[in-house]
This record gives sequence, structure tokens and C-alpha cells, in this order.
Amino acid sequence: MKLRVDAHTHWSQDWAQRDGDDPSRWLARARAYGITHSVVLPLPGLADARVIATEHDRLARVCARSGGAMLPFCTACLAQPEEAMAEIRRCLGELKFRGIKFHPWLQGCSVSAPAMDAVAELAADFGAPIVFHDGPPTYALPSQMALLAQRHPRTAIILGHSGLFEHYQEAAAAVHSAPNVWACLCGPHIEGLRYLLARCPSNRLLWGTDTVSMNFDTRSYRVPLMDRLGLTEAQETAIYGVNPERILRL
Repeated sequence: MKLRVDAHTHWSQDWAQRDGDDPSRWLARARAYGITHSVVLPLPGLADARVIATEHDRLARVCARSGGAMLPFCTACLAQPEEAMAEIRRCLGELKFRGIKFHPWLQGCSVSAPAMDAVAELAADFGAPIVFHDGPPTYALPSQMALLAQRHPRTAIILGHSGLFEHYQEAAAAVHSAPNVWACLCGPHIEGLRYLLARCPSNRLLWGTDTVSMNFDTRSYRVPLMDRLGLTEAQETAIYGVNPERILRL
């Protein structure tokens, strides 16, 4: 089976309200676009630290019913460092989550905070990548993630949006600044994507759709957008398959 990994999705409240812990309809939509595996990032816990553990438990149940097609990531509230480290250890160890996600400006956590350095070292111990929502200037510029990567060379740092519309050039520079910085092509417009493809090593590029709501399936936009780029077979194989297989330990 040819891998096509969506490295940026969410299991949102509307899916949970309709389907409970059953991912079958969510997976059917993914398969319709040829997607074989999806990274599932936390969502409610990014805005409300009180629901983080509950959301992790739900993600674990949902992804366990996906036959390995849904790969859960966890998050933590760094304002409570001890609790954060304990929850990350629980998720990466007991629950077998594949990585960690932070949304710095939404969660109010600086990439430069001492607690983030502790998380980066813990992630390295588990061989787990950290995905960051990047792009907005507040706490979330790609260059800030690059500095974290330079301080922690054992930790894979993923730019979850490759700088979005305004900062894709900075994202490309971040990828070149450290060998452990990766970029997920999930955010820039088509010219930004072309810029990244032309300047970043293909072996550190991922692809994602940022699928959230069942009412607006962003896969219907981001899949055709990538198709318009005219990727070579080698680029497709790397971005959709080989790279995520390597960083996610598929």
C-alpha cells in the first residue's frame, strides 16, 4: 500500500458529538482522498487546560479504533510544569501517543520558556516530535522554533504551518538553520508552497490539511492545492510517505 500521510488533523467537537468515539466516518472521508494515515492533534485542550487529560483519553479511544490509521498527539499546559511533564509522560508512555503539539499564542506559552526546554528533552527521550502552530508573530514565529531546535538537537521540531501566508520565507530559513527542523506544508498559499519546495530539503517536508470541522473539510482544498504543484515522483514519495514514516515511526 502506498502511504499518503496527513500530518496535521484534529478530532473536533462536532465529530465527537455526532459519532462519539467511532472514527469510521472520519476515516472514510480521509480514504476518499487517498489518505492512509493521519496525525490527530489535540484541539479543546489547546484553549482550556482543564480538559487536556479528558481529551487525551478520548483521543486514545478514538485512535485505538482506527486500525492504526489515526496517530494521536498530546499537549500540556506549561503554566503548571510538573503536571505538564507528568501528563506528557503518561501520553507518550502509557497511551503510546506519537508526539506533542503546542499552540504557543493560544496557550500563552513562550517557545523560550524553561519548561519548553524540559519538554524538548523529554520528547527526545521518547523519540517523539513536537509540532508547533507557527506563523503568528506572538510566540509563534518559525525563527523562535528554530532556536529551540538548535538548543535541543535530539528533538525533531515540526513547523505545523510552514509560516502560514506571511512567514513562509522565514520557515524555509528555519529549516536550513538546524537539521532537526521540519516543515509541514499546511498553511501557505500556492506561491509560498512553491517557494518552500524549491528551497527546503525534500527529506524534511511533511504535508497536512488541518482538517477540523465536518462542515468544512479542508482536505477538499489542500489536496487539489498540492496536486497543482506538479510534484515529482520522488517528492511525492518523500513528502507523503517516506518522511512521515520516518519521523512518526510507522
